[in-house]
Amino acid sequence: MVDRLHHDEVPIDHRLVRKLLTEQMPHVAGLQLRAVEPQGTENLTFRLGAELSIRLPRKPSAVRSLMIEREWLPRLAPALPLAVPVPIATGDPAADYPFPWMVCRWVNGLPVPPDGLDADGTQLLAEFVVALESLDSEGGPAVELGRRAGSVAAYDKVARAALDAVLQMRAAGQIEPDLIDGEAGVEVWEAALSASAWPEAGVWVHRDLMGANLLATDRRLTGVIDFGELAVGDPAGNVMGAFHVVQAKYRPLFRAIVGADDATWARARGWALTQGLEALPYYWNTHPGMVAMARHVIAAALAG
Repeated sequence: MVDRLHHDEVPIDHRLVRKLLTEQMPHVAGLQLRAVEPQGTENLTFRLGAELSIRLPRKPSAVRSLMIEREWLPRLAPALPLAVPVPIATGDPAADYPFPWMVCRWVNGLPVPPDGLDADGTQLLAEFVVALESLDSEGGPAVELGRRAGSVAAYDKVARAALDAVLQMRAAGQIEPDLIDGEAGVEVWEAALSASAWPEAGVWVHRDLMGANLLATDRRLTGVIDFGELAVGDPAGNVMGAFHVVQAKYRPLFRAIVGADDATWARARGWALTQGLEALPYYWNTHPGMVAMARHVIAAALAG
């Protein structure tokens, strides 16, 4: 059984996945089944044989994201310069599993460590962002109000509450004092608030270009996974990735390739900071990988 992260998630294990396959997709049910590590926070992924993967929502709110992936990834994937997990079949809810689930093409590679992209990797990621943003977004799902890569002002209360929660952790001695400075955190967020909004039509944004969702083969960036946050919105939702995986000395290269102006960079830096601030207390006792991500992206966003 996979460790539980959310109060409303359903139990998922090998037995359940094998049963769903046997009942609904018997032609692949005999293939080897292995849980993928690290696991996602919204969906669980199992490798099926050598060429397939299975993606199952952990909780009700993840179903909408799965349906977005099912609809849009087959349309976008052919034009993207890196491999993505293209959906090829959808399973139905069952008596012991209440959500739809999906079979996708397997994408080879190992997760990119935080701040792990060199100049070549930075260029490949930036080129992926440029390609994604260039694709026709008509009819695509808009970023929901109060979510990253939407209105910065609409996220203000959430962002400040997240900063307060982490400062309380620091005061209680749970985290090291130099991880976060309250004034510096407020300064980064208020710079995002005061930056002008994206003035043009929304573009496709991944919104979660962290190391766990970027795959490398022989140290070369080759794939992007977990498009659960895929939406049409502010390109700052892609630029956030610079603070997750790009070495500080190569961030100007990333910024130049994607063409991020000062306002977009400020918004991206604010969004990246809030992503770390929200994740740190939420996953503190349940997901060491997300805690490590949070620590890294907080430091990177504060450093600029």
